[in-house]
Amino acid sequence: MDWHALALACRRANASYVETGVASKAAFGALGDAWIGQYADRSHQATLSVDPLGQTWLSISGTRASQLQVGDILRDVDLSPVAVNDGHVTAGASQGMDRVFDWARSTAPAGTVFQIVGHSLGAVSATLAPGYLPASQIGTITSLAAPKFIAADFFASHAEVFKRLIALVSGSDGWSSWPWFDPRWQYRAPVPTVWLKDDRGTFAVLSDGNQWKGGWAFEDHDIGSYQKRLDVIAAASDIKPAA
Repeated sequence: MDWHALALACRRANASYVETGVASKAAFGALGDAWIGQYADRSHQATLSVDPLGQTWLSISGTRASQLQVGDILRDVDLSPVAVNDGHVTAGASQGMDRVFDWARSTAPAGTVFQIVGHSLGAVSATLAPGYLPASQIGTITSLAAPKFIAADFFASHAEVFKRLIALVSGSDGWSSWPWFDPRWQYRAPVPTVWLKDDRGTFAVLSDGNQWKGGWAFEDHDIGSYQKRLDVIAAASDIKPAA
């Protein structure tokens, strides 16, 4: 597990929340990325950047509640099932995602392979990539704090792509546990999932995301909490035993 790479991916997800183009460019530049552009509408926001290794990143923001983006919140609560490329997802999660991925493909050079990351609703958006991009253009997908908006059939239909999915949950994250009681939406990505247990760097790697029981600690959902916990683990990974 490359903890430094995961911590940096989390920083990109965090930077994707920055609203104005000038500030967004500065935020990604501080991470060492070359900023390509930003997509934003009433219920979506995403940024394209290129890292120092030449990899293209599509970073998708989650719910912009603090920025009073009501459209994002409406997407979170629209739980009607819709079909997307051999699977089912919530209508809110899928709404408008064709525009986001079309923008990414039309903005980047033809055939670009995208490394995709997102937090919260953005994590679900990132995970929906096989619904809108050919598998050959999907690199890694990093999912931080995804709610349960994707059905088992979508994961099964795109199992080969999801071998490249890195899923993370934190503590007893209450919003990542949403929808709490709707029997239609009680499934998580069936892939190895990193469970960031606390601020001390305690973690576990679950063999299947459905082993995580969720909970009611809504403060665990904050991307700053995910960042702090990943940074602690990344720092500890540098410690070598004495000779």
